[in-house]
Amino acid sequence: MNVKEAYQVLGLPMGSRIHEIKKRYRKLMLQVHPDVSLHSQETYAFNAQEINTAYAILKKQASGSTEKDTCHNNRQHCYDQSRRAQENPHAVWNAPVNENAYREREILHCVEDHDGVPLGNFAIARGKYMWTTEEEFSLFLLSLYQCSKQLLDEADTWLRRKESPANRPRFQAELTYLLAQQFISQTALLEEIAKEEKADPEGNRVFYIPSMLEASSKTISLKPGEALYPCSIRQHKLYLKNQTGQEVGYLSFLDDRLYYIVVPLFEQKLLRLKIRAAKRQPENRKKANYQNLHLWIKFSAGNHSQLPENLNLRIKALLEKYKCC
Repeated sequence: MNVKEAYQVLGLPMGSRIHEIKKRYRKLMLQVHPDVSLHSQETYAFNAQEINTAYAILKKQASGSTEKDTCHNNRQHCYDQSRRAQENPHAVWNAPVNENAYREREILHCVEDHDGVPLGNFAIARGKYMWTTEEEFSLFLLSLYQCSKQLLDEADTWLRRKESPANRPRFQAELTYLLAQQFISQTALLEEIAKEEKADPEGNRVFYIPSMLEASSKTISLKPGEALYPCSIRQHKLYLKNQTGQEVGYLSFLDDRLYYIVVPLFEQKLLRLKIRAAKRQPENRKKANYQNLHLWIKFSAGNHSQLPENLNLRIKALLEKYKCC
């Protein structure tokens, strides 16, 4: 497969930028997933293997020249961007801003050499920017992790602690989770990575998401079409139960970004779930300990006017609790 054919496989025009290639790749891989194909009448002309091959070719091609001086220039360019971001912390980044966010965060950029080996992450802007698909999601989470680290470092400094509490990792994980909700537009992300279906008679939006059950026991085996129901939320994992009330495991996703949509919205009581076991299951499901699910969510935007304030109050309360450790 050559570069021209790779663009044809992904359905992109020649010369598309790397973020457009990645965005299209994720969308196609979700579309050709077996659960989606079984549920939908839509098909795609190329299979998952061909899409993966095309993506690998275009990702390598988009990295530019294979000359070593190009790698050096890329690295120097990002160092320069990082320095400018430090000198001007409000450097412009093309994304919406949440003025109510608790703290600004950095926009990180990863530079790779011609072989795809990461050279490092660099801050190219700083502000209360919402996440968009132009920003790698893993780097978005890293920026929030660094932001939460800074908040805890400030608390330790204020208390003049010589050593941080042993439970600091738990606080940092919770802070990162709360900060993520301030910088993600759940509706926009649902439209991006989930399949919207016909609205219900009341006009509420309905989305279909291929999901998985991370089973709590290898002895659990679901029947095709078997209904599951929300049981409890522990450590921001949504545990499910069957019709008899037995807890069977927790809800998992093919796309990690969905963790930051479905669970927070369910915690805020802004959506309802319908869950059924898929007909097609992994051949080694007992060994893998997971089973495929069909998930429908009925999303009601509701009134989010109090959400930023409530999140800020929760962040403040969490920091105060950390100081008392």
